[in-house]
Amino acid sequence: MSMIDRRHSPVYRQLEAYDEVWKRDHAAAMACRDWEDALAIGVNMFHMLREREESWREQVFRGTRDYAEDDNRDHLARFAAWQDTTAEVLTTILPQLEAQFGKIEAADELRRCADEVARILREWQPPRLSMAVGLREMTLSPEAAAEFKRILEEAKTNPPPMPAGPIPQEISAEEFLARLARRRS
Repeated sequence: MSMIDRRHSPVYRQLEAYDEVWKRDHAAAMACRDWEDALAIGVNMFHMLREREESWREQVFRGTRDYAEDDNRDHLARFAAWQDTTAEVLTTILPQLEAQFGKIEAADELRRCADEVARILREWQPPRLSMAVGLREMTLSPEAAAEFKRILEEAKTNPPPMPAGPIPQEISAEEFLARLARRRS
């Protein structure tokens, strides 16, 4: 059969149609896979933003980094930019993909991340230095560390004086409670 005859053959035309459908479907499936990769990147970006924000908050809380309003705005802007991009993906692209292919990998997790970012932005409060000094990280200069060590060594050889008056008698907790009850009655 010549090439001209093949083009007119119903079988040949069916094979061409079959080949085109397969290629079109394959291209669509590969595009869907590319979108799944993009969704996974969006999820990972959320986790990276969250990790950076938590680290920044911890540093400010512990006093290892001073609070700066520029840092605060930067973290807010990153979450807002992520939210804007993700909102467009969730409202325009994902519904089409789900209509065509059903369940899309990473879509549910991306939705959860979007909900979390909405909550973060809604409840945003700048970090603060801990009011409890004991929770702050204290770093001593070499000079301060040497002075601290000198004071500790001096305290070992020069204990504080004993308080004036009699030494209190040690009693058990049960005895203490019994004496307390007798005083109250």
